[in-house]
Amino acid sequence: MMTFLFALVIPLLIMFMIYVVPVILILFAIIYVIKSKSIDITCKILIIAIIILCILIVFITLIHIEPDKPNELYTKMKEINDSQSIIGLSKEQVVELLGEPAKINKSKDTDKEVYLYNAGYVFKEINWRKRFTLWSKTYYYVFSVNFDKTDKVESTSFNESLELYVP
Repeated sequence: MMTFLFALVIPLLIMFMIYVVPVILILFAIIYVIKSKSIDITCKILIIAIIILCILIVFITLIHIEPDKPNELYTKMKEINDSQSIIGLSKEQVVELLGEPAKINKSKDTDKEVYLYNAGYVFKEINWRKRFTLWSKTYYYVFSVNFDKTDKVESTSFNESLELYVP
């Protein structure tokens, strides 16, 4: 019985005291200000605005923005793009280094090809007190390898993809 009390009831009671009691007190303060006949309407509005502003300031100070969390593939592809280390390589060398592309686009008018690779993702998150997730999103990226007419790498680009994988 004591284990149940310590394991469930006391943490719930503490959470109630920490999160619910302040909200109830703030609501009672606002209701008291609204119902008070000795305060004119402009002072009521000012007091309520100050209470809401204080609540927002406390809420904002408890927000924690997590650092971006890129996966290994994102880090590898971003490094290759930033260093421009594959410029001048042939298609076979690119496939040997990066593997088969997820998609190949071919320009009809210039006969140039673009290899598209999945370039991983970055996970971003905003928490409240490092406990509750307020917002989270995963950004997916695509790594493009552009070839010239002689099938050598002319340029590379690294962009966010609007789809889960490669467009």
